[in-house]
Amino acid sequence: MKLGHQITGQYLIVVALAVSTQFILETTYESASITPKQVWLTLDWFSLAGFMLCCGFNLAYMRGCVRGDADVWKKFSSSTAFYASVILTLAFVHNFVASLAAGSDDLLFWKFINATQVPLFFATGMRLLGSHRD
Repeated sequence: MKLGHQITGQYLIVVALAVSTQFILETTYESASITPKQVWLTLDWFSLAGFMLCCGFNLAYMRGCVRGDADVWKKFSSSTAFYASVILTLAFVHNFVASLAAGSDDLLFWKFINATQVPLFFATGMRLLGSHRD
């Protein structure tokens, strides 16, 4: 189980770094062979898996904190992480499906999703990497 936490934590951190790099650098390149939209489409598939992992691991973390003798702050932070994961996953899936189906996704909505996805993935990944010490 601990190896799964480490692999998932590393995956989430790598995806967070890739998304943040693309978010910052997307306006600096454009070539005939590759466009920022193609890079985003590829990253979106990795992000979809990351959002599902975040929801699952944050649900397990929240349930463990609520059932145990955790202090109020830990219960609050675990619940916040889980519900933020669910809300962002729903927003992501909505925009991702719209992008795939008809190309009618909302660019401003994507910016919000990507800007909040990075700290969510990073924080969840760091918590999972730190959980092997427990």
